[in-house]
This record gives sequence, structure tokens and C-alpha cells, in this order.
Amino acid sequence: MKVFQIVGYKNSGKTTFTKELITYLSARGIVVGSLKNHGHGGLPIGIEDSDSEQHRAAGSAIAGVIGDGMLQLSHATHWKVDDIFLVYEKLGTDILIVEGFKRLPFPKIVLLRKEEESPLLVQLENIKGVMKPKEVNVNSFSGAIFHDEDRKKAIEWIYNSFQEGII
Repeated sequence: MKVFQIVGYKNSGKTTFTKELITYLSARGIVVGSLKNHGHGGLPIGIEDSDSEQHRAAGSAIAGVIGDGMLQLSHATHWKVDDIFLVYEKLGTDILIVEGFKRLPFPKIVLLRKEEESPLLVQLENIKGVMKPKEVNVNSFSGAIFHDEDRKKAIEWIYNSFQEGII
């Protein structure tokens, strides 16, 4: 299983871009998994009072609930990303698109909205591409550069990179 990240600051367009990428890859027969970092702290909305959370609070190491094709798992402590990846891999995922988790070492594209965000390009590792407005300067970056209006080109580049084993 390959892993590719979509990273950027809040409101940089990560979710929109991720949805477009998933649609594109899936339409080409690739089994895509996705994982989003809930970067707002605390439990994701809607599970605080669930039965599975009550099971976890009672001492279950891993508590799960399933219904209508959805499996929700909670861990007694904290999930290790590697353990989560194993679940996706076991289920036959060809590529896992990870939205967020900036500091993970996997190949990634960084979405920038303004010049002040460009320090991400030296703070993060394994950046393969950048998508940005035309006016944002990234002269020091040597990877693939896409402008916001070139979203389709960026998605095709990710697809081709996956096909060629680059990511």
C-alpha cells in the first residue's frame, strides 16, 4: 500500500482537493483509502456519548461500532498511525490518502494560500509538490509546482507518480 499526504494550514483547500483526488483515482480502478486528522482536539463530533465510547470508558482497549457500512473504532489510549495503516492495508487499499498529519514522513503535496505559509516547505519532509496561488513565491522549492487553477494537472501528476512507483 502506498501512502500520500495532502497537507496545509486550516482552510487551505485540503478536503476539497482530497475529494477530487479520491474521485479521480477511484474512477481509474485504484482502491483508495482515506484518513483525515481531526486536528481540533478531543473526540470527533457525535461520538462522545455513544455506547462504544461508554465501553471504552469502562476499560475496553478497543471499542467499535458498525452500522450501514461504517466501522468506528476508539482506542483506550492513543492510536498509533502505523496500526491504523495496517487496517487499511489489510482491507486491500492500493493507496491511502492522508489529509493532515503534516509531520509524517510520507510523500506529500503542500497546499499554500499565502506567502506567510511558505516556511512549511523547509519544515516538512518528503514534499513532492506544492499547489499555490500564482502570487505566492516558492523559488527555493525544487519539486513540482502547481497553481490553484491547475488542480487537474496536480491530480494527474499524483496519479502518474503513483503508476510509476514514485509515490
